[in-house]
Amino acid sequence: MRLKELKDMMLIPDREILLNRLVKINNTDILLISVTSENGSHKLWTLRRFPDYLYEKQPVPEPQEPLSNRERIQQHLQGDTIFDDQEDYISKMIIQGRLMTFNGMEARFFTEQNHDSYMWLQHFIEKGLDISGFAEAELNRLLLTFYIQDTSEPFPDLDLDKELDITLKFNRTFRRIPTQIEPMMLEFGSSQKEIRRSFYDPIHEENRFFYIRGWTHYDIWEESKELLARPSSPGFTDEEWQQVKDQHLKSIQALCPKGMNLALIEYEAEGDIRLDFYAKPYLDAKYLSSSYESGMSMSFGTDHEGSHGLRSRKDVIAAVEKTFTGSLVVELLSYNAEFPEITLPL
Repeated sequence: MRLKELKDMMLIPDREILLNRLVKINNTDILLISVTSENGSHKLWTLRRFPDYLYEKQPVPEPQEPLSNRERIQQHLQGDTIFDDQEDYISKMIIQGRLMTFNGMEARFFTEQNHDSYMWLQHFIEKGLDISGFAEAELNRLLLTFYIQDTSEPFPDLDLDKELDITLKFNRTFRRIPTQIEPMMLEFGSSQKEIRRSFYDPIHEENRFFYIRGWTHYDIWEESKELLARPSSPGFTDEEWQQVKDQHLKSIQALCPKGMNLALIEYEAEGDIRLDFYAKPYLDAKYLSSSYESGMSMSFGTDHEGSHGLRSRKDVIAAVEKTFTGSLVVELLSYNAEFPEITLPL
């Protein structure tokens, strides 16, 4: 590295307000360091420690039989439950009544390659940052993050003789929550007798009812034939458009082998929530790394109201032979819960 390149990494703000506020967010200590303005870019800087359990030595797992699709999906659901990251991204900060909206962020580890991380932290310490809460932490277990303020907003004009009252905001998020109910037998055709079931929603602490009928065929290959046959689209070169079509074809093939259809169900659920249904044959099948990563459950938006006055949704649950019209056993493994925007006064 050249000396001039090192100089470009230095933090030399035009304006800076040291916050020096240690707060607990999502059971994690976060140090609100500073807000800076440099070359027209306004940033909020934070420092956090990674949880110790991420560094605990894990036993080497014994070789196991290849996972089924069910086990793979349950692994993902477990990860979604453990790593709740709603409060990991600060969307807004109100300081002395001035709004800072963040539309980008960047996080840096402290490694030998990241010279800038060390220089930036040194800058803040020289400015008077209180690091006592992190003094005993290993540097390689700390994360320095800056949030970038929307360019349409001015740098906050603060009265430094008054207390810096701060409120943080976190956007609403959605997370898949595991659920368990008895499998359901669905017959072919949408006019079969309706199934009415419920499950407990621990997020809102109430039972949720949903309504579902039979399953129908969906020919995704016929649906995509027009796109795959279309010449270059405006705004794309021939090569770029071919790449788009190749990727689309690859995704379809992973989801539904050529010569097969997708089994489709339509349902209504209280609370306008999305449910994740899967056909039992798909869940019991061996997981393949080339499989569609989000599993077989894929939603289609619908804009009409169902017979129960609820929004109607459609889900793909399995790939089936084009001539198959028998019954399918369907399981509900999860639902999508909404976590509303959080406002955290400090």
